[in-house]
Amino acid sequence: MKFLKHIYLVVLVLFLSTTGCESVLDETIISGVTAEYLNTPEGFIAGVNASYKPLRDYYGDEDGCEISIFGTDEFTNGGHGGAHDVNQYRAGLNAESNTFWDPWNKFYQAINACNAVITRGPEVDLPQEEKDAMIAEVRFLRAHYYFLLVRYFGPVTLTLEETTGVETEATRTPENEVYSAIIEDLNYAISMLPESQSEFGRATKWAAQHMLSMVYLTRAYTSFAESDDFNQAATLAIDIINSSDRALLDDFLNVFNMADANGNLSHTNEQNSEVIFSVQYSEDPLTNGEGNRNHLYFRPWYEVYNNGLDRALGHGYGRPWIRFRPTQWAMDNFRPLNVDSRFEKTFQTVWLYNTDRDIPEGAQVGDTAIWINTNDLTQQEVDAITNRLPGVALFGLHSNDIDEPWSWSLPDNINIFPSPVKVDDNLRPSLNYTNGSRDHIVYRLAETYLIAAEALLGRDGDGSAAVPYINAVRRRAAYEGMEAAMEVTASDITLDFILDERSRELYAEQKRWLDLTRTGKLLDRVKAFNPDAAPNIQEFHTLRPIPANQLIRTSNDYGQNPGY
Repeated sequence: MKFLKHIYLVVLVLFLSTTGCESVLDETIISGVTAEYLNTPEGFIAGVNASYKPLRDYYGDEDGCEISIFGTDEFTNGGHGGAHDVNQYRAGLNAESNTFWDPWNKFYQAINACNAVITRGPEVDLPQEEKDAMIAEVRFLRAHYYFLLVRYFGPVTLTLEETTGVETEATRTPENEVYSAIIEDLNYAISMLPESQSEFGRATKWAAQHMLSMVYLTRAYTSFAESDDFNQAATLAIDIINSSDRALLDDFLNVFNMADANGNLSHTNEQNSEVIFSVQYSEDPLTNGEGNRNHLYFRPWYEVYNNGLDRALGHGYGRPWIRFRPTQWAMDNFRPLNVDSRFEKTFQTVWLYNTDRDIPEGAQVGDTAIWINTNDLTQQEVDAITNRLPGVALFGLHSNDIDEPWSWSLPDNINIFPSPVKVDDNLRPSLNYTNGSRDHIVYRLAETYLIAAEALLGRDGDGSAAVPYINAVRRRAAYEGMEAAMEVTASDITLDFILDERSRELYAEQKRWLDLTRTGKLLDRVKAFNPDAAPNIQEFHTLRPIPANQLIRTSNDYGQNPGY
């Protein structure tokens, strides 16, 4: 059972700051909801629920995707959208971009809402155990918002108290102090949260523990790392694997499959044993806000590459906004395709004619209209395919074919690319309806295994202890009978290998820019694998710019990140 219906029952207006310097409106009343409502049991519970809502302003949101996906080895830009400079590290990647202001602003609004709930909690008339667990949920959320802020922007303003008046001065807190506050919040959450919740989507002990393992893993690469960080990360992750009720699904495809064995679509199917924490969405337009829009951003402009294809509802079609295009490296990374099933189970590469209007001669509805072929094609093979499939638009995905006339890499083909099915949303009521209802998985157990492996590699300096955790994920990804071929040995496991594995497993899950900056690999891998970004990326791009609105609205010198 989801708890979405409760999220919008209260608007915490006076706790929502408009800038990082915590400027807020004082005692504003909207629809009769006042500041004092939060002091009541009903208002406090509503405040806890409302603290989850800002997650939707990042996960499944275009700005959230731009800041977390663009300018990596996995993604470049498609032909549409206005943030190509963010991907290409050009002049438009600057402090005035909404790509950075919107997440910054929403995260600080969220933090002040969390602070209000945490501050008011001790005085609310509720049973102590119940109240402690709800405060733990909110401290988990506050840690999450701060963890994203500090990773994107470096030193940021740390405030752990409710802001009730207008403040125009703010200073940036050193990163190590922000990390200490995050760790304190998460340790509290782990100690107070239950292992499971009756309402799916609420924070649990295991969600807090997964985040804390990533916090230690991230800090382990910094200049202020502590000696035990890698070991702490490994210990927390391994405990989740061994002690929690979470388990890897047998089939990678089913992690994201909204259909049951009979093909019936339901959000219940998103609540599987591998999910540790996910952002909840709903088909109810009254509670869903702008919804999860990832079904728009990763989809190619399929209907313009052949006649006999109309934009449509249904699996594999949908409404294309053509924002995020995979790099050649990202596609090659899934090979060998006859061993690792994740390419087939992650991507759509074929579109079928779905209308007889203007259909090519000799073709009929249901025949192949577009085929992004993964083989290293010869001219003879291309001719055989086009003769066999009337009117087919054939594109070669293999890196050996990039100079061939059928290559997907040609400039005219910027808007056609494999589409990740894990973002498909087939429960939308109409073709152009944008406010999707698919949940966004933030933490799942396969990532926990990969965190354990990376932490063990960092702790020990070799991959011996990491082998079983990597192989557990890879065996699950293998085609039946190919499990042994997917297994690796200690000598195979390097940091670059783990990053490759994270890309295969976690593609398009809004993690990649953070993965590359965490490990210090952003520049090397962008220069090697993202030709659109490679000429422009510089060392200072490992942090995002402090938004101009923050600098303007702060009366003292807030300070910009170097290079911007």
